[in-house]
Amino acid sequence: MWSMLIKGGPLMWPLLICSIISLAIIINRFVFYHKITHNEKILMSKIKSLVQENNIDKAVKVCDDFPGPVSSVIKAGLIKYKDGKEEMSNAMEEAGLYEIPHLEQYLSGLSTIASVSTLTGFTGTVTGMINAFNSIAIQGVSSPSIVARGISEALITTATGLIIAIPTLVFYHYFSYRLNRFTLEIERCSKELLNLR
Repeated sequence: MWSMLIKGGPLMWPLLICSIISLAIIINRFVFYHKITHNEKILMSKIKSLVQENNIDKAVKVCDDFPGPVSSVIKAGLIKYKDGKEEMSNAMEEAGLYEIPHLEQYLSGLSTIASVSTLTGFTGTVTGMINAFNSIAIQGVSSPSIVARGISEALITTATGLIIAIPTLVFYHYFSYRLNRFTLEIERCSKELLNLR
């Protein structure tokens, strides 16, 4: 591993940093999304029955048993339940504006790392080939080993850039899918609650 890092040239260091940041974000988002994933159907069935019984305070407490963006938005609506439909809608919209940024956090970083690591890898290709041609210009083509070092640098950085970029991009799209699902669930559950009013 260390020898590959050295052979790849100076651009391997920014690639190493990209890989560490990418891994940290992926672990962070996995843990975060796992913590806030609940069965919204169970949540909404409990809330509906309590609202129909006019037991709003207990419905608010049920939201605390399902910590996450959907329950936070529903809780905001339930707190304003007695103030009318419009106040409920405004409260849930405001809560949604607060929750969505938490769901989106660091995702743009993954997208950026995927692009930067790919471009850094290709830059390594260019610098490696420049080194190879410089070696030919200085020493001639008497030995293949003269050119091999530059070509090796070019291929190692390109491969490393792609090895970092491909999984990073896959996880970016996976987390974007999770984000869209949470957003749709927030909208669906909000409408369900408003229809009970």
